[in-house]
Amino acid sequence: MNNARFWLFCQSLLCGRRQFARVQAGTSEPIHIMPTATSGVHVADRVAAFSRYGRVWNEAKSYRTASLLCMVIVAATALAQSNGQSPQTLTTTLLRLNEQYQSAPAATKSQLLLQMEAIAAQRQQLLLQLMKSDPGQVLRYAVPGNVRADFPTQVEGTIEAAQQATGILQVLMEDRNDGARLHYGLKTASERLSLHFARTAPTNLLTGSRVRVQGVRVGNSLALDCCNSTTTTSSVQILSTALPNTFRGQHTLVLLVNFLNNTSQPYTPTFAYNETFSKNSQFYEEMSYGQTWFMGNVAGWYKLPINSTCNLSTIASYANQAANKAGFSLSNYQRLVYAFPSIGCGWWGTSYIGGTQAFVSGSYRLAVLSHELGHLLGLYHSHALNCQPKVDTGTCSSIEYGDTLDMMGNPRDFEGGHFNAFQKERLGWLNYGSSPPILTVQSNGSYTIGPYEAQNGIAKALKIFRSKNSSTGQITWYYVEYRKAMGFDSFLSNYSEITNGVVLHLGTSSTPNSSDLLDLRPSTTSWMDVALDAGQSFKDPNTGTIIKVSAVTSSGATVQVTLGSGGN
Repeated sequence: MNNARFWLFCQSLLCGRRQFARVQAGTSEPIHIMPTATSGVHVADRVAAFSRYGRVWNEAKSYRTASLLCMVIVAATALAQSNGQSPQTLTTTLLRLNEQYQSAPAATKSQLLLQMEAIAAQRQQLLLQLMKSDPGQVLRYAVPGNVRADFPTQVEGTIEAAQQATGILQVLMEDRNDGARLHYGLKTASERLSLHFARTAPTNLLTGSRVRVQGVRVGNSLALDCCNSTTTTSSVQILSTALPNTFRGQHTLVLLVNFLNNTSQPYTPTFAYNETFSKNSQFYEEMSYGQTWFMGNVAGWYKLPINSTCNLSTIASYANQAANKAGFSLSNYQRLVYAFPSIGCGWWGTSYIGGTQAFVSGSYRLAVLSHELGHLLGLYHSHALNCQPKVDTGTCSSIEYGDTLDMMGNPRDFEGGHFNAFQKERLGWLNYGSSPPILTVQSNGSYTIGPYEAQNGIAKALKIFRSKNSSTGQITWYYVEYRKAMGFDSFLSNYSEITNGVVLHLGTSSTPNSSDLLDLRPSTTSWMDVALDAGQSFKDPNTGTIIKVSAVTSSGATVQVTLGSGGN
């Protein structure tokens, strides 16, 4: 809210002593701006302002003091804005005011205290904004604990504090048309804290992991230094890891809900049942080679006693109550899918990675549902690595949903697309127990892999050493697959550029968010001609390893591998 708007807000608050007296007596209705056309103060601004300054307002001892408070707040706002709301400036100002306060005579302490409270409130709001955009600045300008303790009690509570907390990690993926967003939270015994990482967040962890975090707290948010993508520091300590169940029947309840202000039912419960427990279940059973499927029920439609909201916990709470009242026992289900009409939250699906809850807004179909359920099983997105005009070196960028062959990428919105070999290996559907094998290449030779989609025990992929991280010891591998237009990959019948050769992905061990499709034909802009065709070869520019497609038949692809100096 700009300075002029807040000044108008202050004027409206101070327009009568009666309102002030009602606030002091604790009987006031919510304070509101006078309905004048010239005020220009939006309802959201009024709510935000009163929420921000309500405590110091209500603690004001007189109408005159309240008036002074508003003027101080306006001055503080002007100061913050004139300096670009710099955390450094606000921190320096706050420290200087406290130094003056400590040595000031009693007669001037009250005015200095009001100024400090106003500056502290401005600074807290700025830090909360930075928590989302640049948590490193929150850490950089955090007031040390011994300095914080020197502030008056009325101000100390508004200043950030170092905090250690232990609880269950929550990793939430928002799937949006404008890109994906990851949100981290910590559910402790008494509250939920949002976590914001100054460096790369630890994508080796899943929802349900028990962790201890150490950071700087502002409101209900924690800024943490943390990690590269695969290791943790003293900011995050892993106490126990989550191991999601990725085999056999996944007992799932789909809850169809709408709202007081949006009672539409864009599809029937029967349609939702068929999409989930027929089409989607068949898709997963095929992808897992008969090892995983979905089973369960559809509940609803239920009209929730609230207007539409983007608050997931609120939706889940009311939906669970409705299902329980209708006789469903939620403890019988491993997965809960909440589906509702499109409500303008900016995302079409959002899920806890490795967790139990997924949310679908608007269209309910395989391309959306199976993607969200993949997150619940513990998968991040399947990316593409764009290094044009090269394959996997030089200046590269990651395309979030870029894997055109994989439902965890799938920017073309195909109603199909098997998870790639790196993702299936993570789920245990390849190279684990009785699952079909992946051949790990350890010597020069000719290797044959069968069609990736075929429901048999023939090797489905090759795994070839690419590089090893000297700091973490983790290995990045090439995964080689032979895709055919079979089953839920039938959409490939229109893309002989894929089915006439093999496709390559990259994946790094113990790094779930490292799946990348490679473009073996970077001279074009298409991502549907990325295969290495029969007779063609690819040479890794760093190790010298050569991958050559010798032959492609209906029963498999033969690949010649010559390991270079960096071969494992």
